[in-house]
Amino acid sequence: MEYSYVIQIFLILMFFFFSYLILIRKNYYLISGFNTSTPEEQREMIQAGYPRAVGKMTLHIAIILSLGFLLQLLHVPYAIEGSYVVMLIVLFVEFFWMTKKLKKKSKRINKTVLLLSLMLVIVVFAIPFIPNKLEINEDSFEMTGLYGEIWAYSDIEDISLYDELPETTIRTNGISMFGKHLGNYRMEGWGAGKLFIRSNNAPFMIVQTEDSFIIINAGQPNETEMYFQQLELAYQQYNDNH
Repeated sequence: MEYSYVIQIFLILMFFFFSYLILIRKNYYLISGFNTSTPEEQREMIQAGYPRAVGKMTLHIAIILSLGFLLQLLHVPYAIEGSYVVMLIVLFVEFFWMTKKLKKKSKRINKTVLLLSLMLVIVVFAIPFIPNKLEINEDSFEMTGLYGEIWAYSDIEDISLYDELPETTIRTNGISMFGKHLGNYRMEGWGAGKLFIRSNNAPFMIVQTEDSFIIINAGQPNETEMYFQQLELAYQQYNDNH
């Protein structure tokens, strides 16, 4: 089972478990701020329906993530990303309505947290769209942007174009979202390497080094092919001069 699947299943089970503890077992101390409130404030929260609203919200999130996971198993494009977007919309809408059940001071705090969380989510979803660019140097090439790095031509063993890729076994330090795969991964039969994949559409440029590999896909086939031609020419020129 892929590592990402394990994480998704863990999140789903966690949200279902927390909704069970809050809605069925009435363990309201799990809710942020409830345990530190006075007994009178706790009674007011319960009467206003705040704890149950939190429990329902966690249940809704668990259901949404479950549907996204099932659709992903059916190979529906961007299913898990879509479930995250729906989850965030539900989270913010329900969180906003829950603040109406609290006192003015708590409302201000929760709305501030909501705004900061929204800004953080926007940043996280924008990260995969930060561009990477191939730069050709005299004795090395570089992929700029997120997870960028420089590789010397002397370390290259082969440069090829592939129509298909092996399965990713684990993402050790990277991002997989909206069909983009950036960062450090382990590929079946290949070991550890770095991915700069902007699209799942072929071709893919594979640069094999002495102890690793780099996979580059610029998003558009003609752009990936241009990268391949530029790098292959620079590599041949380097070998001719050395």
